Amino acid sequence: MVKKIALSVLLALAAAMPAAHAADAPGNKALVMKAYQELFGDHDLTALDRYWAKDYIQHNPYMTDGTEAVKQFVEKIGLLQGPKFKVEFLRVAAEGDLVFVQTRQPKMGDKPEMVIVDIFRVANGKIAEHWDVMQAVPADKVNPRPMS
Repeated sequence: MVKKIALSVLLALAAAMPAAHAADAPGNKALVMKAYQELFGDHDLTALDRYWAKDYIQHNPYMTDGTEAVKQFVEKIGLLQGPKFKVEFLRVAAEGDLVFVQTRQPKMGDKPEMVIVDIFRVANGKIAEHWDVMQAVPADKVNPRPMS
């Protein structure tokens, strides 16, 4: 009897979890897009305080955890010296606490145009974790289709 009750409770919780996560997706998508625009497009470093968790986890192998590492990265790539711009979101998808964005980073100085896919995990209304894949748009591509 106890096993049946425990199993029923477990199944009820499992059934409720996807619905709760799905409800989070639209708000998380808007949060990530706003944070991304403010930091990368508007060059507003205070966005890190508003939208990123203090214990932010980073999976990019060239960065460490925490918002200070993001700030250093933004400064290192020279983003703050370039013009402000409207981020071009090519694709955005959200499921539960994960938000996926594909963006095009304009050519900056001698650095080529980049197509970037970022994956963010949102927790408690803040960006808590991040993964990314970045690829330069080659000048000598053989495939005529755009990367976007």
